[in-house]
Amino acid sequence: MVRFATEKDIPFLKHAWKVCFDDPDTFIDWNFTYNFSPSDTLIAEVDGVPASNMQLMPHKIQLRGKEYAVNYVSGVATLPEFRHRGLVRELFAFGFSVMAQRKHPISLLVPFNYEFYEKFGYRQCYEKVFRYADILPEQEYLTKEDLSDTLIQSLDGIYRKAMQDHAGYAIRTKADWQKILEDLLQLSEGRILLRENGYALITSLNGGGYEIHEQCGHISLPCREEKKPFAMARVLDPMRLLSDLAEDFDGQIRLKITDAQIPKNNICVEVGNRMVIPCQDYDQELDIRELATLVMGWTEDVTQSGLFSKQKPYLNMIF
Repeated sequence: MVRFATEKDIPFLKHAWKVCFDDPDTFIDWNFTYNFSPSDTLIAEVDGVPASNMQLMPHKIQLRGKEYAVNYVSGVATLPEFRHRGLVRELFAFGFSVMAQRKHPISLLVPFNYEFYEKFGYRQCYEKVFRYADILPEQEYLTKEDLSDTLIQSLDGIYRKAMQDHAGYAIRTKADWQKILEDLLQLSEGRILLRENGYALITSLNGGGYEIHEQCGHISLPCREEKKPFAMARVLDPMRLLSDLAEDFDGQIRLKITDAQIPKNNICVEVGNRMVIPCQDYDQELDIRELATLVMGWTEDVTQSGLFSKQKPYLNMIF
């Protein structure tokens, strides 16, 4: 059985997080104090015993000139003794219905295993540049004593300007920034290099050196870079997204969309004349995972219709 969490589930949720992610107790306590909502947390039970859970964190992203409310799936955890029973599949089936009720057309997550989440209709649509430095230049850095509304406003202004060249990025609220900076400056004892037109968010590594978690605007630090696959996306409402794309589309194409998990998404539509209407035949068939890569602008437009222009997706430091 899958249900929404209650405050009484917090001990189980903390235990499952510790077992599955091995984060320090300080982060776990902070996370479930400031980043937990019962109405956004699902629990799967076995014989009345909490066994697995999933968080559906609400966010907004900017994509192709429009704002979309999305669910960021986080903290998917199953206790070892309850694994291989299909509990995560039950959580997603329940979660997809919740997302539909909330009219969220897209879901995002950062996976531990890409193949695992492809079974639920997700596909990689982001990559991330990881930056590491052996030493930091001697400059003035901001620390936890500098956390303030003024700092948040400065960082957000730089972030929004830098994101003008990107797509699929999280629109960060003041509360989002507060969580990012509390985690960075207080829990991780990190620091910020801030300039008028750029910033870098930095923490120390246990073995020596530093990780630059985010670098935005006109700022640079001597570091080595590693580009790796990152977040995945899933289309939950193809009709809405195709209708939005049709507003600026002068061509015409007939698409068949297939979705193994959400039956209502199996559609055949004609996109043209700034409209999306049902049709019987089709020019191109797209699995729901392929559609995600096209909508997010991660891949080239395989339909060659001009409906899905290439973008530069960006996602980072999201709770």
